[in-house]
Amino acid sequence: MKNKEKVFITLIRVFLVVFGALLILDTIFAANFSNINLGIVMPFVIGLPLLILGIFFTPITEFMNHGWFGQLIKWGMIGCYGLFTLLFLITTIIIKTAASRPMPSNPDAIIVLGAGIRGTNPSITLAKRLDKAKELLEGCDEHTLIIVSGGKGHDEVVSESTVMKNYLISKGVLADRIIEESSSTSTEENFLFSKAIIDEMRGKDSSIVFVTTGFHVYRAGKLAQRLGIDASGVAAKDFAPLAINNYLRECAAIVQHFILGKL
Repeated sequence: MKNKEKVFITLIRVFLVVFGALLILDTIFAANFSNINLGIVMPFVIGLPLLILGIFFTPITEFMNHGWFGQLIKWGMIGCYGLFTLLFLITTIIIKTAASRPMPSNPDAIIVLGAGIRGTNPSITLAKRLDKAKELLEGCDEHTLIIVSGGKGHDEVVSESTVMKNYLISKGVLADRIIEESSSTSTEENFLFSKAIIDEMRGKDSSIVFVTTGFHVYRAGKLAQRLGIDASGVAAKDFAPLAINNYLRECAAIVQHFILGKL
């Protein structure tokens, strides 16, 4: 084996080991900030084969280059990683495009989609959504309402909407501008139940904005369209330590919804 080839192989092995290890560490790190979900697990699933390949590069590549079974594994692995990379790039572009669209001025209502609570406090992700809603409200006329949407889970002491309302009040938002929707248990119900409140208070032709985390704007917007609700999405900042995990999970969700005809 020539020196240049040895150097090239060494670089590949180093890349595989480092990249694989970083993905595994990401899962371990992110698990400290979130419940276990697909986005948390995916970096581990992606990174472990790369780490193993980097460590045992020579015997594995020799096996892959001899016989039909080894070739099948080799090209299957290349195909899976290549397809995933392509899908991740496409969905990221879609997500970023949806999150960058402008919102209408002075909407009649701002719906804040729930994102979990911790006791009587909003999760970090939910707090960022509420902060964004408050920022939007400050640029609107006094008629604009905030609809905080989220019910009470079986393991929660209060409803999500109550926690959201209390948080906004603590940040200086007037209580009479905050309307609680405390029955919903899903994003679909967030929209349907909040729309019913808005129709009653502001009329069926009201202009509506919904606030969610940036990675979720596209899929939430598509859901609103399917429900016949005309609403513009506004992106709240993502929690940086979980950003890659959220995008991975959303990539899988978008692909799944596309296959099922929900987009």
